[in-house]
Amino acid sequence: MSTDATPDLSDLWRPVPLRTGLFWSLYGVWYRHVRVYCKSLYANATPPVLEPLFFFTAIGIGLGHYLAAETFDGLPYKTYVASGLLVASAMFTAVFETTFGTFVRLVYQKTYDAMLGTHLRIHEMFIGEMIFSASKGAVFSAVVLLITILFGARPTWWCLLVPVIGFLTAYLFAAIGLIVTSYVKTITNYSFFTSGVITPLFFFSGTFFPIRGHHWVLDLVSFLVPLTHPIELSRALFKSEFTGMTLLHLAMLVAYLVICHIAALRRMTKRVLLE
Repeated sequence: MSTDATPDLSDLWRPVPLRTGLFWSLYGVWYRHVRVYCKSLYANATPPVLEPLFFFTAIGIGLGHYLAAETFDGLPYKTYVASGLLVASAMFTAVFETTFGTFVRLVYQKTYDAMLGTHLRIHEMFIGEMIFSASKGAVFSAVVLLITILFGARPTWWCLLVPVIGFLTAYLFAAIGLIVTSYVKTITNYSFFTSGVITPLFFFSGTFFPIRGHHWVLDLVSFLVPLTHPIELSRALFKSEFTGMTLLHLAMLVAYLVICHIAALRRMTKRVLLE
């Protein structure tokens, strides 16, 4: 006679508790990108670290050797360049993540289609993506800061806030990258954006030399360029000098961030629904 008892299957019908709040949704997207990024960590992390180091070595140290007796905006030239490069590093890592990276996930891998099969909403997917890009910006700006200090940059204790500037800068340019991606139809079109927008921003936002004081038109253009404001905030940290202009630069950075955040979500929502 069989003594096997009938299995209790009642547990199979109990609802599975899911963490579907906004925080957990954003964390899920962020954690997914972190896991994928860390699978090729060395290949992914090397360029954002080495490129600023090469620029700092060639310009900050090389050209700075001939400008050792000069100060730029109250800073030695090596420190002046370092304060701009760490912000530029955050810009590059964020904008490439949400241009080439987002395009591949959208068009080739169909990652967002899979995400939409879960409880995630479209805006949660891309807010999480911008937070991930901003996290990278914070990390890489801190890494570049440490490297430039080893090579002769002179920080202050206020430079402990550099990752915050890197986070905000990367979030802003992640949003800008998403706006561009919402219009791009083929991946080769990004060459116009990188060569025609990002490269000029890198060189003409005060990264390597002061922009202000040449002509009022250049002063106005440089003030309207989004990269100028985080660079000026970074310089304020290196100088330990905070004025009314510092608050204005912070206000401009936040204003750009809010506007681009809203525009990025609207544009990418439209792009995903029409893809």
